[in-house]
Amino acid sequence: MARIGVDNFRYGILDVEKETYGGALKIGKAIDVKTSLDLNSAELYADNGLAESDYSFKKGNVTITFDHDDDETQAKILGHTYTDGEIIRKDTDTPPYIGFGRVITMVHEGEYSYKAEFLCKVKFKETIPDETTKGESTEYSTPSQDGVASKLSDGTWSRSKTFETKDEAITYLEGLLGTE
Repeated sequence: MARIGVDNFRYGILDVEKETYGGALKIGKAIDVKTSLDLNSAELYADNGLAESDYSFKKGNVTITFDHDDDETQAKILGHTYTDGEIIRKDTDTPPYIGFGRVITMVHEGEYSYKAEFLCKVKFKETIPDETTKGESTEYSTPSQDGVASKLSDGTWSRSKTFETKDEAITYLEGLLGTE
C-alpha cells in the first residue's frame, strides 16, 4: 500500500507507574513525521556461518512537524509551567513521557485505508526553532519537536492497526490514550 498522507496527531501524558495515559490531546495539524529505529545488533557465528542473531528494538528517534506553535501544548510536552499565557522554563524541568500517535492515509488499487500508528513511550526534548526575516516574499516555517521513543515495562514500544475509515482509526488512537 502506498502511504499518501499523515494527520490527526494525538498524544497523552503517560503515568509511568500505571502505564496508562491521561486522555487524548492534540498537538496541531500534522505536516510530517520522521521515525528511525536504533536496533540491537548482535550476531554469533559458528561453524563458518551465522548461528544466532539479535536485531531487537533498543530505542527510536522521532521528529514531528506541525502547523501551530501552541505555547500551552509545548509547555505540557516539555514539562514547563504555563500560566496566564506565559511559558516558564526552568533548568529543573523534566519532560514527561507521552504516548504519541497519528493516522496514515494509504491507497492500494484505488481503495483507501487508514492506519493508526502509535508510539507508546516518547520523551520530547527542548528545541529552538530557526527564524529568518521576511524578505521579498513570505516563506512559511513550522515548529518541529524531536524525541526519543522507548518501550514500556512489558517490552511494547509501538502499536498500529488499519481501518476502512479515518474515523475508526481516530477512535482507536484516542482509545489507546484513554479519556480525560
